[in-house]
Order: sequence, then structure tokens, then C-alpha cells
Amino acid sequence: MSDINIETLKKLLRWIIYAYAVVLIIQIACFYTGLPIFNKINIDITHGFPRLNSCGPEPAWTARMIVLIMFFYICLCDYIKGYKLSIKELFVEDKKVCVSFLFVLIMCGSTTGLVLGGVLLARFVNLKSLFYVLFIILALLIIGEQAGISSFSRLAKFIPAILTLDQDTIMQADGSGASRIIPTLNAVKYISLGSFDGWVGHGVDFDQSILKLGGITTNGGALSLWINHGVIVQFLFWYFVFSICTIKGEWISAALCFLFITGGITLNLQVLWFMLVLFITFKYIVRNNESIYNNLNNINNE
Repeated sequence: MSDINIETLKKLLRWIIYAYAVVLIIQIACFYTGLPIFNKINIDITHGFPRLNSCGPEPAWTARMIVLIMFFYICLCDYIKGYKLSIKELFVEDKKVCVSFLFVLIMCGSTTGLVLGGVLLARFVNLKSLFYVLFIILALLIIGEQAGISSFSRLAKFIPAILTLDQDTIMQADGSGASRIIPTLNAVKYISLGSFDGWVGHGVDFDQSILKLGGITTNGGALSLWINHGVIVQFLFWYFVFSICTIKGEWISAALCFLFITGGITLNLQVLWFMLVLFITFKYIVRNNESIYNNLNNINNE
């Protein structure tokens, strides 16, 4: 890793974004031509526009991964430039990357992806960029509507449903999204600071013995560790993850981390490790680059 610099990492992320887009194009072409779908994993092709996984293990995870990759790509662009790029400047300089990212985000059909994409877009919101942000949102809505992509309509139903905190309403709005939110809502009933079990937990996999969703066994979502191992372990886990997955001056990093954890990502899932590895790699390479820059400055000053 010591040989990888910022430009190399940026190039690597760029080609990963391209790879996601190319694989998704091939999958869509296979679907409409009747050919066997390339690299299909946990896809949904029975409800209108196909929900395809591209390079990820399922559409929702693909959406999470592509947003995270794009976030770090933007951060690297900012670091190389020495200032935060506007959304217009980013698009002008990296049209192919931006189009590839938006294509995957929209066409994989993930409601989760739209939420995370909205958070990433919020990074650019200011008075100067407001017009461009609103234009992008409007363009995406039109494209989604014309293409018959259900994630847009599901999102419109899902957000008001979450605010009710009623499980049946959430399930009716979006079953996939409900499976990521309801386990945490159920777990709230079983956590406590006023009992011995609340501090040390009920035991390994206790949450799976009491929590169900539509007759299917589930875990405790974002509060799984609290139920099984107690509040101390839960807060240590949160501290560990957020200490790694936050970047100074980038509130989006904390927001994405929060949405990952509360959106059905529990301990020891691949997407959690993916997030941790990306943050650690980014921080290491940036810190290493700064160290080399400072050493060169010291040598020149001598």
C-alpha cells in the first residue's frame, strides 16, 4: 500500500465506477435480449424495470458501495485541487465518472441508493450551486419516471411511512426498505439501562430468538449488539466505527456512516468491512502524502 499515492487511488476508484456501469449495462442488455444475465446475484426481474446487482452482492448493496466510492473519489479530487469543487466543476472535469455513477445509482433500482445519493448531493448545496442541484434532482426524477424505475415511487411512499413509525405502514410502502428499518424499531422494545441484561446483554443471538418480520427471523438491526451483549459493547462498536469512518471537515462521512449502520448493516457484513477499509485506506494515503510533502519542504528549506 505504501506505493499507492493519491493519484493512483483516484484512478483505481474511477475504474471501479466504470466497471460497475459496464457490468450493469451488460446485465440490462441481457435482460432485454433474453440472454442469461451476467453475474446475477439476488436480483429482482419480476416487478417492472429489473433491479440488478452489477458488481455488488445485491442491488441495495451496490447502491451503498457506489455512493461510498464516489464520495471518496470526490474527496480525492478536492484534496488534489486544494479546495472543494463545486458540482458544476466536478461534472465538467469528470463527465464520464459522474454519468457512470448516476447511471448505476438510478438503474440498479435501489431506494436506499436514492437516499444515499441525496445525502451525497447535499454536500454541494449552497446558493451558487442550488440551481444545478435542483436541475439534477428534476432530471433524475424525469428519467426514473420515464424508465419505469420503481425505486422513485417507493421512496416517495417510504419516507412518509417511516415518520409514522407504524410497522404495517412501513411494510406496505416498501418491503425491502422495511426489512432494514423494522428490526431496529423492534429492538428498541428490548433495550434498557435499568436492568442487568441491558448492561451485559441477553446472550449470543438472543435477538434472533425473539424478533421476527412477517414470520421470518431477524436480528436487532442497529441495536443487535445491545440486546445480545449489552450497552457497553454496543457503544464500543459505535465508537470504533465512527472513529474510523469520519473525516475532519466532511459531515457527509458521518452521515453516510450513520445511514449504513441504521440501514440494516450489522456486525461482520461485507459492506461494513468495505466501508471501514475504504476509510482507512483513504486516511492512510492522505496522511502518507502529507508526510512526504512535509519532508520535501523540510529538505528544500535546508
